[in-house]
Amino acid sequence: MDIEQLQAFLAVVKSKNFTRSAESLHVAQSTVTARIKTLEELMGTTLLIRNNKHVALTPAGVSFLPYAERMISLYAESIEALKLQEKYSERFVIGGPTSAWMYIFGQQLREFQHNHPAIACELLTHSSENTLEKVIDGIIHVGITYMKPRHPRLAVHHIIEDDYVFVARQPFGRKITMDDLHRSNFVLNDWGKPFMDWFYHEMGERYMPAFKINQTTIVMKRCLEENWFTLIPKSIVKSYVENKELHILEHELTWQPPKHNVYAATLKIIGNSSLAASISELLASLYGAR
Repeated sequence: MDIEQLQAFLAVVKSKNFTRSAESLHVAQSTVTARIKTLEELMGTTLLIRNNKHVALTPAGVSFLPYAERMISLYAESIEALKLQEKYSERFVIGGPTSAWMYIFGQQLREFQHNHPAIACELLTHSSENTLEKVIDGIIHVGITYMKPRHPRLAVHHIIEDDYVFVARQPFGRKITMDDLHRSNFVLNDWGKPFMDWFYHEMGERYMPAFKINQTTIVMKRCLEENWFTLIPKSIVKSYVENKELHILEHELTWQPPKHNVYAATLKIIGNSSLAASISELLASLYGAR
């Protein structure tokens, strides 16, 4: 198996057409066909169903697709790492949800970059699941996640145990009630399965929020600029509350929300002593964000 075969496979999956795939790869259509055929022979199974009208993945192709994507990702990362060796002493990759690096650990990241100008830093923003996958693959050195990692190869660092609070640009002058959660200015942000299971259990399965989203930056922008309010981890809005840009709203609900936990994940075994030192330094600064 080689990279060109994987690239041909992914190109066909994306375009669902051998001719367009060949054009995107700048090769003849017969070359794409030959690469796919060789790949299927190596895998011992058919990965694509094709006829004159369409191309589709077989069940085996569906199973193979995420592995092909990961192999291509690892290849691209390795090429980038070799290029950076010429300019920097080390390449350091961090990852996790955008909200973590924008609202919780932004200052720690800026300080790390400032203190290590010879280290090439790269930030990859992914969901918690994708972040952990890339830490396991060795692509990300320190990954932030809102779910507790349980893979045997990962070292887990519990950074923050947080509470959810209601916030808005202006105080309400009264306590939040259940009726307020049915109003058009309440936005429900998806904080993961434990949170959503709890929330809908409290509100009832038929509850329909006026606006639901899974992008914290949009929620924050709307709450800062408009008359919206939301339920959000305290660590994310800490600086905005301190600067009085947002206000924590009291409520009269008898809820006990689950805690919002923030973890850092690293590989348990790190061979490069210089990299291990950088990881330890960054982790220490993350703990300082509590």
